[in-house]
Amino acid sequence: MDEKIDDETFFEVSALLLSLNRKTLETFLNLKSFSPLMSTLTDEKVKNIDSLYSLQNSIIKHFDKHSSKNNIHHLHSAFNYLKEESLLDSLSYEKLISLFDPSLLNKKNRSEKESHVYENFHTDKKDILVTIEELKKLFSVSKKLDSIEEYLNSQTFSIGITGVMNAGKSTMLNALMGKEILGTSVVPETANLTVVKYSQTPSAKVLYWNEQEWGSIVKSARSIKAMSRYVSETENYFKDMLDEYILKETRVDDISIESLSEYTSANDKKSNLVKSVQLETSLEFLQEGIEIVDTPGLDDTVIQREQITKEYLSKCDVMLHLMNVSQSATLKDIEFIIDAVLYQNVSKVLIVITRVDMVSKEDVSEVIEYTKSSIARRLYEQNEDAKLDYILQTLHFIALSGKMALLHKTQKSQEAINAGYSLEQTGILEIEDYIKETLFGKKNSRSSLIIHSAKSRLKESINKELEALKYENSLLFKSEDEIDEELNELQTKKVKQQESFELLKQQISGYEVELSNYLTRLQIFLENELKSLQNVLRQRLIDETKYTLQKQKATPELKDIQRIIQSALKHGLMDIIREYRYKFVKKSTEISEIIRLQYDEIDEMKEGSFSAFEHQEIFAESYENGFLTSNYEVLLQRVSKLLGIASMKKLLNVDEELALIIKDEFISIESEIKVKAKTLSKELLNELILTINRPITELQEGLLESENMLNNHIKLLKENVNSKELKSLEIYEKIKNIELILQRYS
Repeated sequence: MDEKIDDETFFEVSALLLSLNRKTLETFLNLKSFSPLMSTLTDEKVKNIDSLYSLQNSIIKHFDKHSSKNNIHHLHSAFNYLKEESLLDSLSYEKLISLFDPSLLNKKNRSEKESHVYENFHTDKKDILVTIEELKKLFSVSKKLDSIEEYLNSQTFSIGITGVMNAGKSTMLNALMGKEILGTSVVPETANLTVVKYSQTPSAKVLYWNEQEWGSIVKSARSIKAMSRYVSETENYFKDMLDEYILKETRVDDISIESLSEYTSANDKKSNLVKSVQLETSLEFLQEGIEIVDTPGLDDTVIQREQITKEYLSKCDVMLHLMNVSQSATLKDIEFIIDAVLYQNVSKVLIVITRVDMVSKEDVSEVIEYTKSSIARRLYEQNEDAKLDYILQTLHFIALSGKMALLHKTQKSQEAINAGYSLEQTGILEIEDYIKETLFGKKNSRSSLIIHSAKSRLKESINKELEALKYENSLLFKSEDEIDEELNELQTKKVKQQESFELLKQQISGYEVELSNYLTRLQIFLENELKSLQNVLRQRLIDETKYTLQKQKATPELKDIQRIIQSALKHGLMDIIREYRYKFVKKSTEISEIIRLQYDEIDEMKEGSFSAFEHQEIFAESYENGFLTSNYEVLLQRVSKLLGIASMKKLLNVDEELALIIKDEFISIESEIKVKAKTLSKELLNELILTINRPITELQEGLLESENMLNNHIKLLKENVNSKELKSLEIYEKIKNIELILQRYS
């Protein structure tokens, strides 16, 4: 970009491109001057919204790399010009100015320079925990050290295991864990979601569908034949006993691990009522803070299980998708992989080709190439081909013989060796290495962030303890009058600070109410946007139906209806959530900035003690996952059935009925989105309020500690000089040892 265009034009064209969106792009594409102007910036043609997004992304990366104040100033000037010429509305202008904020970019550059690469998460974690134990012997109060220790030990890393039935998920999991816990068979085994965690005391729990969830299943069964059979079969089997399992609140039963297969096997009807299973085991593989989510098959009859699977995947650090080498990639596989990367924000996907001991290496290579070409073809059908490179960069392929790997891991190595498979040749070690590198390697930003955060908190605690020890040492040889004078000053300061804090607490309470009320307004915003999305979806379907009836004398094909529904809903919902996120973060940031300024006016508030504003990025990232989990199969079936009998004469009636179907199916989508957004926002607001209040609590605790220390030293004055010398020496030794420990983190 730098070599191809002069500065002035570059900023103007960049600002224009960044100001475009889905609504305005069409207008600019129709201008004769648009393409020549774009050619001054790039050889790539801006022909649709995806190519625009791609170019906008490149421009943002460019400014991120060259974020000088001068560059940002030029860009801001261009945005101002567009606003003055009414080519950029006020809201879009604010967003763009906020995106290119010089202070935030500089802060980011500083943090990147200061960050460290942690090559081994577990080694760093162990070192910190050892340091904490050393410090506990030197600190007067270890409460803050305990919180850091708890933070480190509570961190878990989730692995999601997906695939169609008979893909070999349970066999691979058993091989990873080194013990045959989950059932394996040539028939479908794991019929529901199983979460496997580490515990020194093995145990298992089953969670059943509640009344609302079962009601949703029954409703879906009216439109989907396979689900209708599932519901009938379940009701006939359980009869009057159904009410014992399906309760208003989810029923949870403790079970023995030995009886686990009764609840997870597709061959046992009891599994029909089980939503998920939680298994805790003492297996070595899980000791590293790993949590495994074993999902039911993607081709599961119960579409609600797919929603639960997506819920868990949105929180997983890595996804392992298994495909049986003899079945190749099904359409369900391809759609699920695309959906996981594009809409569930899964950043790492390992595709495991299973049962490779049944075929040649050439066959495995063919399956991998077929999978890649199938992804490309499906993206092209969905008009998402611009995202192909991004998806393929996210995917990694490994061939596995789960059966042979399990033999090696369960002390039956000779049997596998006789079949021609060493442990290395099974592929299981390669999978283990991939998991560890992905979760704990130097490229994993989350594990690095955990270590960086723990070290920062540890350094802060050490510095505060050193400050307290040095202050205590300075008091040892002061006179009673001098200590009384300090005590009086402290009391005066305490009264003054208390007055300021009481006023600030009242203001914070007021802002808390304001933010809660703002959440209600955001719920109304969601409601209105979702109604607009219904109209967009209805209009696109009617337009497609009208077009095919007029041009082709036929009703729309199922694949076209599916493409329209999926595209409209996924893109539409993502746009709505992005706007919701922007509004929420903007409001939270405004209030935290006001509080920051008020803190700055209070004496004794140390720089950096309040960092709520810096939670902006964390708040924004929290809305990336877990919103697009609904299954649209029922909507698709109902719409396709209606449009299948459409004609030009009936089009008005079809339009009215279509609106009713969409409205009915949107009830659950709207409920799901609103509940998730409200729950997440409340959690984040609680975190913000805690962060805002934390400096008050910390300073009050500090004043109380200083007061207690002064009172204790008044008592020490009555002791002889030798005891004071010994006390001073003890404090000095502590300071020296703590400073030596601090040097490790400098």
